[in-house]
Formats: sequence, C-alpha cells, structure tokens
Amino acid sequence: MQDIATTRKKATIVIVDDEQSILKELKILLGRMYKVHVFANPEEAEDFVDNHEVDLVISDEMMPEMRGSELLAKIHSKHPDICNIVLSGQAEKDDIVRAVNEGHLFSFLYKPTERQQLLNVIEKGLENRNMKIQLAQQNIQLKEYSENLEKMVEEKTAELVKAYDRLNMLDANKMYFLIYLSEEMDSSLDRIQKLAEELLAYFAFSASELQLNMVPVSLNQVVDSVVQGMRADFDRAGIALDVNVDTDAQVMAEPDYLARVIGAMAKNALVFSEAGGHVRITGGPIEERIRLCISDTGKGIARDNLKKLFIPFVISREDRHPEGFGLNMPMAKNIINAFAGKIWAESEGPGTGARFCVELNRAE
Repeated sequence: MQDIATTRKKATIVIVDDEQSILKELKILLGRMYKVHVFANPEEAEDFVDNHEVDLVISDEMMPEMRGSELLAKIHSKHPDICNIVLSGQAEKDDIVRAVNEGHLFSFLYKPTERQQLLNVIEKGLENRNMKIQLAQQNIQLKEYSENLEKMVEEKTAELVKAYDRLNMLDANKMYFLIYLSEEMDSSLDRIQKLAEELLAYFAFSASELQLNMVPVSLNQVVDSVVQGMRADFDRAGIALDVNVDTDAQVMAEPDYLARVIGAMAKNALVFSEAGGHVRITGGPIEERIRLCISDTGKGIARDNLKKLFIPFVISREDRHPEGFGLNMPMAKNIINAFAGKIWAESEGPGTGARFCVELNRAE
C-alpha cells in the first residue's frame, strides 16, 4: 500500500537556524513528510519565502543576524497565511510570548525539542493554516454571493417596476396588482425571481402586443404535440389522460400560441387533480366554430371564481396552486381574444372537477 505521505500534496516548510547540525537533523526528520528548505541566514530565508509558496516556517529565536520572532513578524506582515513556529533555547521568553499574543506566531517550542512534540505542533499548524485559507476563500465566496444577491434583487425589482409600468399601459386594476405583489413579497428570492419572469411573460402576451401569423391549423396535431410532451407528467402523477379530437378540425390560429394555451389548460387540469383522477381532452365542430374542452376530476372551482380565473391578479393566493402565480389562464384569455375566439371555465363547485373550453373560428 502506498504511503499516505507520498499520495497527498506535501506541504513546504522553511527552517531557519544558525546551527548547521540542527538544520541537518530537522531536514532528515521532516524531509520524508514535507518539502523542507533550510537556511542559516534569516535574510536568505526571507527572500526564499517571498518568492516561493511556503506553508510553514520554523525559526530559531537567538541568531546573530536577527531574532527569530523578528524574522517571523516580517514574514507575517507580507504573508499572513503562513504558519510560523519559533524554537528557543533561552530561559527568557517574554518577547516570544508577546509575539504569540500579537498573532504572528502559531507556537513556540523549547530546545531541545522532543521529536513527537515537534511533529504534532507542525501538523496542527498546517491544519490551522488550511483552515485560515478555507475561511478566507469562504469569505470571498460569501462576499461575491452577497454582491450577486444584491445585484439580483436590484435587477428583479427593476423588472417588477417595469412590469408595473406595463400594467399601467394595459389599464388593469392597479390596486389588485399591488395587493398581489404584497402577498408575494415574503417569498424566497427564487420565487420572486420566477414571479418577475412570469409577469414579463404574461405582459408579453397582452393582446395589444401579440404579433400574430394566423394560418389554418390542425387542432388534432397541436393537441397531440402538447400531449406528447406532458404524457410522462400525467403518468408520474397517476392521472389517466384520454384524448378525442376530431382529426378534420381546422382552426384559424397562430400554432405556437395555440399550443401555449392548450398546454396551460392541460397543466391546470394536471396540477389540480390527484392520483387516480381522470383528465379528458375533446374537440370538434360546434355550429360555425371549433370547440376544444379539457375536463378533470380535480378539486373544482368555486362559482365566484369562474370568471376571476381569467382576470390577472384577482384570484387570491389560497385559491391558486401553491407553486403557481395564477397567470396562465389570463394569458390564455389574451391569446384567445387575439384569435377572435372565446374561453371559459365550468365547475359545479369545490370537489366536483372542472372543465375549460375554447372556441375558435374554423379555417376556411
């Protein structure tokens, strides 16, 4: 089995001592576990640290050129992440204790140092250094996250203001909109972000801004395309789905917008139905028009809410799906109105299911 010391990245240690015998001894002791560089001259050691990646410095205290605590203070001022340890054979320790208290020394050891004690202090010192580095990185990430969060909130607030301005252009009821927003302001940032996107999407489908390319469209083909994309969702929810649309039914519509309406109606039936429920999609000619209906056995709709469903910001939060914003049906109404069609909802009340229908002009 390969030794752990050879499989992990070795830390780099600098040792400074004016006694060559001590340098040799420590290099032999630590060389197997770490990358060790030894110096008898403090200034040379400082220069090396300035120009190389170093994790830990061990210095003798009493040296002719410079005290070890002084050298390590200079290193700390330039490289505060490096762990510093001082060795001293002197009885007077006031300067060293002061250096430890000032924070630029991790620890000090008396000479002669017991081998295991030195190894333990080095290991703890390296752990301390790594923790400092990780903490600094986390602080940077936290600052970036905070700045990004602040920027995101500003952006989403600007989008909400933009949405509000567009609401004025649509001449909707501003009081309902303000109440609607106030109910959502205690939501998570993710939900507020999604709300801003939903609002902008809704206003993009206001009847006055739709760019329509009305062409003959096979209702059956559009329904089939929508159903194929949602069949797995119905299966996972345990809800049966039946489709019976006249293959000859042709309507005048913009295909992508019509698919969006049908998708919104189908999703509505899905989210308000429980496992074991049943959703049915039917379509065909009704007098001079083509009618498409999607019925479900879900929670049903209170009679007072049947018309409110198609008015933006009016349905209360408790009557909407917890994850939704109540804008799919108003959006669908805007599109159907642009098609010169009709959309409505039917229900006998809570617990009785619901039926959503659209009528569109036949293609000539």
